Amino acid sequence: MWLWTIAAVVQLASSALALMDGQHLLADLVAEVAQGFPAEAAATRERVAVAVLGLLLGTGPLLALLELGCVIALNRGKRWARVLLALLAGGAVVHAMIAVGGLRSAYLVGLVVASGIAVLAVIVSFQPAARVWFGGGEK
Repeated sequence: MWLWTIAAVVQLASSALALMDGQHLLADLVAEVAQGFPAEAAATRERVAVAVLGLLLGTGPLLALLELGCVIALNRGKRWARVLLALLAGGAVVHAMIAVGGLRSAYLVGLVVASGIAVLAVIVSFQPAARVWFGGGEK
């Protein structure tokens, strides 16, 4: 449970720090979109960059909040919570790869750290000793 909480907090902190660097990230994205689509109008390129930035920076806190909600259920011994958390960990890994690959910010390294912690938490939550917590073994 603590690993999940740490992963969610690191992900929230990393996303919040990246939001503070939003203007720089937006300028980088606009330049990248302009390089890939030079024939498009400047307003269109900026709208695309804003949408991509909103999607990438908004997904991190959403995943973290969903993880925290599932941690509460996990703490109560709900089996479905660890399955959902495993799926969320996969989503966090994909999100971190896309965000770090598409945006240039040192703050986003926290997403990679949070993803690593989440993967470790998945491994721990499916160990045989965890069956006791979920009612599959002797208490």
